Amino acid sequence: MAEVYYGIAGKPVSHSISPLLVSIVAQHLEQNSKIKQKFEVKSLNLIEADSIQDALAWGYAKTIPNPINWDYTGAPFGKFRNRALIQKALEITGDIIQEHDELNLDTSALKTANFPLKRKAKLPSKAFTEEIWLNLTTPLKHQLNSQAVMDFNESSLIESVNVLRWDGHGWWSSNVDGCGVVRCAELFGIEVTSGATLAIVGGGGAARSTAYAWSKSGGKLKLISGRREIDDGPWSDSIIETDSYDMIINFDSKDFTQKSDTEAIILSPSYDVMEGTVEQRIQKLVSRVYDGRWMLVAQHLECWKQLWAPQYIDELPSIGLLMTKLIHAETVLASYA
Repeated sequence: MAEVYYGIAGKPVSHSISPLLVSIVAQHLEQNSKIKQKFEVKSLNLIEADSIQDALAWGYAKTIPNPINWDYTGAPFGKFRNRALIQKALEITGDIIQEHDELNLDTSALKTANFPLKRKAKLPSKAFTEEIWLNLTTPLKHQLNSQAVMDFNESSLIESVNVLRWDGHGWWSSNVDGCGVVRCAELFGIEVTSGATLAIVGGGGAARSTAYAWSKSGGKLKLISGRREIDDGPWSDSIIETDSYDMIINFDSKDFTQKSDTEAIILSPSYDVMEGTVEQRIQKLVSRVYDGRWMLVAQHLECWKQLWAPQYIDELPSIGLLMTKLIHAETVLASYA
């Protein structure tokens, strides 16, 4: 049994549903009879931190002096009410074995991207007795730059690290923001490897990661200025000047207005607490402006595939199935709020 201590660090983090996703995926693998070594999530943590040092300090101590309240339960992580409500949600997700019809998007005809990972960085092929998994969000993604951390897919090069793993011997790092965007595009029917164009508004770590993954997957980029801009990087040769694009994602400019006559898919990088029944929530997910949960779920699965449990890549749930489980879990939590 691999004991997993999970945390998401940054500021703010009270809105994050990543801890719930970790629990759902771990449950999914535990139910799979093909998997010999199971995962037990020993603790879930929201780590409010301004510095990467504070985030890593949690990784070593595995405790939070002052747990913060979670937006989905109004209760602090680590306390009984929060643990009990997550368990209530898992009682529902454990019985869900197939995607909701509206979320069952067939991508079998698409040629999917292979992400540019560093081949020399050979990950352990098994889970250790005790593992520490950490996600980073704003403002920590650009702060990690250490020779002591094994960089798995050039995350240090693009100054954007958002996932870490301590395997018992050392730290591994990666960034899956951009990989998640590519997987979302493929799910929506866009073939990135054939040169599809993504418009990116603004800059920052997530934008750099997206530009990197999209360009390395064979796509083209249109950069639109926001509060921040993307500097030159490994993606520079993929930048084109065009008024036509297949998908657009707005990372940081509230002032940007999407042209009403474009047919481009709009992917939001953000998400808010939802209301309504499962069916009402599903309908919100399949509107023309795709909710940030799509990006988050796709990214989360890449955490497992690339860094946390690559040995079980074929046993992980699909994006659609994980999204279905997530929406049911959120609906259960809302009923106790």
